[in-house]
Amino acid sequence: MIALRLGRLDVQLDPASRRVTMAGRIDDSTSFADVLAKLPAGPVTIDTSGVTFINSIGMREWIRLVRGLRERGDSITLERVADVVITQMNLIPEFRDTVRIASFHAQYVCPSCGAEAAPVVDAIVNAAALAALQPPRLPCPECGAAMELGDFPERYLMLFRV
Repeated sequence: MIALRLGRLDVQLDPASRRVTMAGRIDDSTSFADVLAKLPAGPVTIDTSGVTFINSIGMREWIRLVRGLRERGDSITLERVADVVITQMNLIPEFRDTVRIASFHAQYVCPSCGAEAAPVVDAIVNAAALAALQPPRLPCPECGAAMELGDFPERYLMLFRV
């Protein structure tokens, strides 16, 4: 395991499994050049569940990372994509064809008890509904009632549209 500090972002890189885990902020202090250099070629899995912030400059660096991986022939699977990352990715159509999203976090609210949560949505199991911009109704962790997406579906789901 290789630990990297990229500005305000902590990155755990496992070269053996080609798995990358991120936590912190992706912003103007982040450069993913070290990740590309230290990660062997092959299928890559990236977990951004710990990312709490991304700005436009951070998004530029994220795009450079994805393009760099694709240019060397790597397939990219994103798991547990943080809601701040998925909403930014939805603004850039390029991601629809360049990455595979296995799961992502989305803001949900319970109409019964008012609880809010950011559960992980399984994008593979829910692929048909997501393609139709229909967020799955997930159980509330407080009362068990069906929760609803707490924002416009387009903000999270455009990447899945067929």
